[in-house]
Amino acid sequence: MPCVLASFANTAHAADALIDTVTSGTPLADIRLRFEDVRQSGKAKEASASTVRARLGYLTERYRGLNALAEFDLLQHFGPEHFNDTINGRALYPTIADPDMATLNRLQLNYTGSLFAPAESNAPDFSLTAGRQRIVFGDGRFVGNADWRQHEQTFDAVTVAETPFAATTLTYSYVERVNRVFGPDSSMGHFDSHSHLFNAVYGGLLPMLKLEGYAYLLDLKQAPGLSTATYGLRGDGTFAIGNGWSLRLNAAYADQSDYASNPLHYDLSYYVAEGGLAGQGLILLGGYEVFDGNGVTAVQTPLANLHPFNGWAESFLTKPPNGLEDGYFKGSYTLTPLAPFDRVTGALAYHDFSAERVEADYGREWDASLEGQIGPHLVMDVAYADFHGAGPFPTKRVVWLYTTYRY
Repeated sequence: MPCVLASFANTAHAADALIDTVTSGTPLADIRLRFEDVRQSGKAKEASASTVRARLGYLTERYRGLNALAEFDLLQHFGPEHFNDTINGRALYPTIADPDMATLNRLQLNYTGSLFAPAESNAPDFSLTAGRQRIVFGDGRFVGNADWRQHEQTFDAVTVAETPFAATTLTYSYVERVNRVFGPDSSMGHFDSHSHLFNAVYGGLLPMLKLEGYAYLLDLKQAPGLSTATYGLRGDGTFAIGNGWSLRLNAAYADQSDYASNPLHYDLSYYVAEGGLAGQGLILLGGYEVFDGNGVTAVQTPLANLHPFNGWAESFLTKPPNGLEDGYFKGSYTLTPLAPFDRVTGALAYHDFSAERVEADYGREWDASLEGQIGPHLVMDVAYADFHGAGPFPTKRVVWLYTTYRY
């Protein structure tokens, strides 16, 4: 009888702990109100879209190393539908890829534990995430969540990460499906996938230098021409030079070739070099980024965080067949505080685009933004992109006004 009572007590205790795990979790909220206006040569009409995105979810506490997350996106335009959202058929307008939707954003089960770390250290070094999840590797240049659009890109995947020793993280993701920014009602809304993503980060060489190696093997059923094998290495570092100033360096090289059912056969290179100074709230950087092309195709980044790279006007989401060269300068300055804001950051960038394989001008672009943060949760932004296209690329001017609340 005492054993039965003890067993019942243990069961009741476990049930109470499980209930506490669920009820003491963290609500998630990410609400963004945005107005976007696009003028593009070759389009009969000017596009304007007022949209609101409510991303709402819940993250449980951990129970024996396990926790769960569920999150939904609710996206709705208001006012006139004077834009092409990619599924409404309004082709006379430039594209603003934020269609109305109510859809699952993330649904995942997470486990953390110790494989190599001593149990007494209470420092987990192993994690496993299964389900619909966000994946961002490095700076997002090849794999990211494309969070600029109102509905982000997520992955139906299993991700395993291990920190076998200090300053080193090894990650592998098997991706069964890519859920793209266009939403579930779009014919472009997903890629069925049989893809393998390997990423390794090492920060132990020098305290201020981080090295990243990767192999991304993409097998995308709906886009076989984007099925590629990319092997690369990236290093970035910040080196103090005195008086509050530091030198910033970032360089990467990758080799990309056809993979899986890609009908093309090629082997092309990608590389970037960037450097500059940071200090006293000021950041100044200059860089040169190159995507090789062979006249039929070029190095592509279909799973990347595309908006931050190659101009905010997003004229080069797909790299042209003759490749792309992007020489750029960018800078930002942050004031803290500037009432009523806790932080105000202004940013300016300039890009000069051209073909890599042949002598051809693709245009120039200026980008500018002003961002203010009020408290820990509220951010207000205004941004502008002015792309003067050349050759086959249309001139495009975009204005954004948006406010984001995160909790």
